[in-house]
Amino acid sequence: MDFSQLLKYAYVVYRELWQRKFLCLFGFAVISFTILVIGMYWPLKFETSATIFADNQNILKPLLSKQAAQSDVQNQAKVVRDMIHSPRILRMAIEKGYGIDSFESAESLGLEISRLRSEILVERLGDNYIKIDYSDSTSKDAYRVINSVIDVFIRTSADEQRSESRDAFLFIDNQVKQYKDQLLLAEERLKEFRSSNFDGRDIDVNASISKLRAQIEELKISLEEDRTTIISLKKQLAEESKFSSKKFKADVYSERLVGLEERKSTLLLNYTEGYPDVVSLTYQIEDIKRAMLEGAGGATEGDDGVVDEVRLNPLYQELRSRLSFIQTQIKAKDNRLIAFDALQNQEYERRKRIAERGAEESELTRDYTVTKRIYEDMLERKEKARLSMTLNIEGQGVTYRIQEPALPPLNPVGLQFVHFVVLGPILGFGGILGLAFVFVMLDQRIRFSERLDDLNVTTLAIIPHINTPFTKRIVRSDMLTCLLLGCLIMAVYIVLAYASKMELF
Repeated sequence: MDFSQLLKYAYVVYRELWQRKFLCLFGFAVISFTILVIGMYWPLKFETSATIFADNQNILKPLLSKQAAQSDVQNQAKVVRDMIHSPRILRMAIEKGYGIDSFESAESLGLEISRLRSEILVERLGDNYIKIDYSDSTSKDAYRVINSVIDVFIRTSADEQRSESRDAFLFIDNQVKQYKDQLLLAEERLKEFRSSNFDGRDIDVNASISKLRAQIEELKISLEEDRTTIISLKKQLAEESKFSSKKFKADVYSERLVGLEERKSTLLLNYTEGYPDVVSLTYQIEDIKRAMLEGAGGATEGDDGVVDEVRLNPLYQELRSRLSFIQTQIKAKDNRLIAFDALQNQEYERRKRIAERGAEESELTRDYTVTKRIYEDMLERKEKARLSMTLNIEGQGVTYRIQEPALPPLNPVGLQFVHFVVLGPILGFGGILGLAFVFVMLDQRIRFSERLDDLNVTTLAIIPHINTPFTKRIVRSDMLTCLLLGCLIMAVYIVLAYASKMELF
């Protein structure tokens, strides 16, 4: 749409407004006075704020960081918001700020609590700083309510921290006592079980069985060796006779005597009679001759000319003695083998008993170990809870203090009455002008010749409006009337606004 077309529409809008000038004045008055009345009853909003500081930086923190549990300041804005928006805190703040008898019913008290919850805003300014905003219809109420809320919050927070730490300590102390009783009971059960079980441990039984097995194997090998020795001794006894007979032949001594004499003759070729070897051979020759004479006198001569001498065979006696000794050892080893087998069976039965009681002992040991570990952990937690309770009682935990107190608001915020006074005529004139423009745009009547061209209608001529002197007088009269009515409307508007501002009614 070009500028000339816009001017045409502006002229048409002006004509429509002029044709309905009194209706437009009425609409302007209605809109203006409606805005003024809204402004008269529009509630004022006084806003005030306070800043609190969540402090847990004290000299004890680095000393007791691992021993005492201290509250963390992270996300403290959410903690403060949840506490302040809780019905209990708001109820206490209302009772402190307005009095307990200010509300006739619980429903009105609940509505006031909901209103306060919507008007109190909590935001985080930094790591430890939290800002609380509150707005109310009067400066006095805003100042009184925010101070009541902050005082109740700080006092309640400190009381809850002390109460929470004390309850936690009492709870953990009670748990420690219970676990101590359970630990003593588990220890007593385990002691009674071990005192009534004399079978020892499974590892001891396995060592004993392994030792018995080695001894049995060693004993069996020894028995096999002894039995083999017995078989060999019996064969040797079968080959030996009980008595031994020695046969002496005379030619044996003769042959030996001839040999000695020949050696003596050989030595005499080189040595004298006093040479030691010659003397030794001489003595040997004499001994043999003497033995031959003695044997000839005490021996019995057989039919074949052999001399026999009958006596006990010493080898036979030795073999029998050794055989008897080994047989005795075999009997002893058989008895030992039977005893070892009995001990091994006893150890097997002992291992069965230990295996049967192993599950019970494992369960008792596990219960004792778990209970002991939990008891020691609860003791440590009890000490931490005690230190935490002491810190909270002494005010060394997370404490809230007012960093910037709330001040009574001097001026309201948001839309004020003067804004409505100014906006009334502006919106009245703009509303009438906008309605007229919308009417022209939606009107289906043909107001311009260009529309006829678009409809393929031939335009013969365009007859303009002619203002006669009479028409001009009527226009001046209507314009004067509209001006007077407009001034009257604005005068009434200003008087009504002034009276409302001065609270004259």
